[in-house]
Amino acid sequence: MITCVRLQFVINLQPDESTKIQLKTNHNFLQSLAQKCKTQFELQCDQLTVIFPNKRAGVYFADYLAQLYAQPIWSPTILSFEEFVEQKQNKHFADDLQMIFLLYKAYKEIVKQPEDFDAFFPWGEMILKDYNDIDNYLVDVRHIFRVIKSQKELDEAFRHLSEKDQQTIQGFWKSFLPTPNKKQNEFIATWSILTELYDRFNDLLNENGLIYKGRMFRDYAEQVDSLESSETFWFAGFNALTKAEESIIKSYLKNGNTDIFWDVDAYYYNDQNQESGTFFREYAQDEHFKPSISRDLKETIGQAKLEIEILSAPFSMGQIKGAAQKIEQLSLTKAEQSELLIILTDESLLQSTLHALPDQIEHANVTMGWHIAQSRAYLFLSKVLALHDKYQSNQLKKIQHKEILALLEYNDLLAIDSDRISKFDVEALKSNSVYQLTKNAQEFFPEMAVLLSSVDSVQDLIVNLIAFIKDQNLNLLSDIDRSVAVLVHGTLKRINTAMQQHNVQLNFNSFYKLFLKLGSTLKLPLSGDHKQGIQIMGILETRNLSFKHVLVVGMNEGSWPKDSSNTSFIPYNIRKAFELPTVEHQDAMQSYLFYRLLHSAENLWISYNNISEFNHNGELSRYVRQLQYESELSFKLASLVNPISAGTEPVITIQKRENVLNGLNEFLVNEGGTNKRLSPSALNTYIDCKLKFYFQHIEKIREPDELLEDMDPSLFGNLLHGAMEHLYTGRQHWKAEDISDARSSLDQAIKQSFADQKLTENNEQTGRQIIAYEVIKAYMERILAFDEQHAPFDILGLEATDYFVDFPIETMDGSVQVGLKGIIDRIDEFKEVVRVLDYKSGRDDRKFGLMFDLIDGKSNKRNKAVFQLFYYCMLYKENHPDIKKPIQPGLFNSKDLFDDKFDAMLTQTIDRKNRPVLNYTDFEEEFKDVLLYLLTEMFNPHIPFSQTEDEQKCQYCAYRQICNKG
Repeated sequence: MITCVRLQFVINLQPDESTKIQLKTNHNFLQSLAQKCKTQFELQCDQLTVIFPNKRAGVYFADYLAQLYAQPIWSPTILSFEEFVEQKQNKHFADDLQMIFLLYKAYKEIVKQPEDFDAFFPWGEMILKDYNDIDNYLVDVRHIFRVIKSQKELDEAFRHLSEKDQQTIQGFWKSFLPTPNKKQNEFIATWSILTELYDRFNDLLNENGLIYKGRMFRDYAEQVDSLESSETFWFAGFNALTKAEESIIKSYLKNGNTDIFWDVDAYYYNDQNQESGTFFREYAQDEHFKPSISRDLKETIGQAKLEIEILSAPFSMGQIKGAAQKIEQLSLTKAEQSELLIILTDESLLQSTLHALPDQIEHANVTMGWHIAQSRAYLFLSKVLALHDKYQSNQLKKIQHKEILALLEYNDLLAIDSDRISKFDVEALKSNSVYQLTKNAQEFFPEMAVLLSSVDSVQDLIVNLIAFIKDQNLNLLSDIDRSVAVLVHGTLKRINTAMQQHNVQLNFNSFYKLFLKLGSTLKLPLSGDHKQGIQIMGILETRNLSFKHVLVVGMNEGSWPKDSSNTSFIPYNIRKAFELPTVEHQDAMQSYLFYRLLHSAENLWISYNNISEFNHNGELSRYVRQLQYESELSFKLASLVNPISAGTEPVITIQKRENVLNGLNEFLVNEGGTNKRLSPSALNTYIDCKLKFYFQHIEKIREPDELLEDMDPSLFGNLLHGAMEHLYTGRQHWKAEDISDARSSLDQAIKQSFADQKLTENNEQTGRQIIAYEVIKAYMERILAFDEQHAPFDILGLEATDYFVDFPIETMDGSVQVGLKGIIDRIDEFKEVVRVLDYKSGRDDRKFGLMFDLIDGKSNKRNKAVFQLFYYCMLYKENHPDIKKPIQPGLFNSKDLFDDKFDAMLTQTIDRKNRPVLNYTDFEEEFKDVLLYLLTEMFNPHIPFSQTEDEQKCQYCAYRQICNKG
């Protein structure tokens, strides 16, 4: 049972301005409600109970009320609707884990051959959501599941619908179940047990003294008509009520001593086409709600002062930069900063936003749900579970040292110094070691002894994980990682208890999958001090709150409103018929949350991503478009073109006039295909110097032929590539002994490569060619030595294959596809991993930093070789869309090739933290983003071909005479 504490406000006659919430002049719903409370109850506010949609609104209301009194008073009882009903019912809400395990227990009792828990888990989540909706909206359980189960009964139930609607429903089922098969029959069987499962699940909950939200609200809604109460209740700030909530409120209104207050504006209420007013217009048809809606209807939007700015910017980086600049422009005092709200439509932008805040912001208070899967603490523990899963599936019970090194990427969480990691790495490479979890690896890192201990069961592993987290000095972690560790610790304890109580057995792979699913569902409930500093919130957290300055980051269509996903057993038309929430319901809710920001804001700043990415479109939200077209509000539009680098105007620029664009458009794919495609070397040229790209690929000015007496780097590279291709051509599967035998063919392969380049006469080399020959041979011997250590492997492709990709971008003329191509040095498969390998004879590095640095021509951290490798991985992946195996880029670079510890793997290093590139897929989205940015810039007619400002790049350029650089 929840105990409600009545708070006593102690109000200073001269409150501290730095902590006082600023009272506003524009309409503020909670402030107005506080004034009503004072006027009606004076010093007897404790006679009132106020119920809000969420706790946060109650906190702000309490503060506004406190500021109206000059002496201490007893406050009203302030509750969220959930707390109110939970108190009345004297029951406790079950958490998600308790529900899924109890549902599985009920499922096993009913089904003769139940699925394993990890297979049941996603189905179970869907079932729980549907049960919750059905109860929240007071739907007859047996009726709806009978309709779903039987096609004939479905036809009967929808006889009142038009023939077109009936055909739509039938079409749904036919497309979903075209011909019966085993899986579909199992699915139908699941439908047939949903009613029985509902009853047994609720019985189990009752036996454990638990209940879920929808059922609690349903039960109370069915009881409340018979209850009498002399208390005074206010329901405030509601919009989209469920049928159960609506029934409860109406019952209290009928009993008297109850009122309801709405936060509604005439702008969208009076417009029948406005989604935001949908629910209010429906409630106004009800005799219990109509008087209060008429009383509370305000005319604020379009009447009060409001400045709206819209920033069009590329990617989240540009938007966050724009938001930081806007905050600086506002120049808010410390006391005024609590009046600034930043809304993040994508919670993953939180960390970047916090880092970008100007120095003048002393406090930033975050109130939002944040998925734990984004934290380093969770990622570390998931790698531990992956290691155990692989270890258990390995008959030899061995793991490679690289798998332990993957854990040590998180050495900051473990307080392990880098010297010990380096020593471990050296020792392991010398002996080519593999490890038993119970032995060798623990000797190096006793801090991980519990994690690396061999276990026989999942429950033993859970016990070890719980002990490990408990023994850590959590004060060494960041605030977020510490909170995640505490949350995961509690979750693991609940999983362990549930497995024992409900006799659920999980194997290591099932537990690993469950942990990954929890990462995408568990959220850290971040909550900050609302009195000091700026406020950062998600969309839902803004309900009922009012701010003078509002910044919305990520106001794209698909982000707000969010794309609705149909994760339900109940089809759309059946939901519609039974008045369950649908996509339209969600859209109306989200639309209202946007428009109510306009009730009180004096400054509204909105940013959106103007680049169409692979998981986002580049369109401004339709809510803002509606406001632009339908209101008389004024808008200030701005655009951020290039957040990467902005320097002085270069000396030579070529504007993209019609003839230039015609040459550039030759790289676009049309109905007849394209004769020209961009290679990675062409893109690297563009990044280094746009003007050089123009000379080479648009004007097609040939570079002057030169005598190659000194064996230039380009020719040297071609010789090495050719020799390796000759050596490995003709055999697919390579064992260690095959590589040993291939050494006898080294000389012949190199000679053939020289002949291909027409550098030999009568098979003889002279001068510097002899030196080049020996150097190439030394390189190849090192490559063979590496390959011998990593045999067996299979060659999947050498330089003979051209890979093509048609890459979509958005231009000012609409959607187009850019023709891309590339020839990959070598593709092989080693231990179920596809490796995309490149040979580099220069001083290229295998380490790189930020992905954007790869395309920033002004960055001294730009790594051409890594850009090229990611490009090759993209080509291979796009040409093999069904590939399931990891794709791992690798670089044989001469700089490191002769090091005893050489490994071809790439490593991303950011803030001194190393992240090996084990799988291109982990970096795919980010790389495609930067490639999209690069190509969008290239085809932007307003960005000219400009000359590089780095004159070192001009030193060996064939066009330096044209630019007056040589």
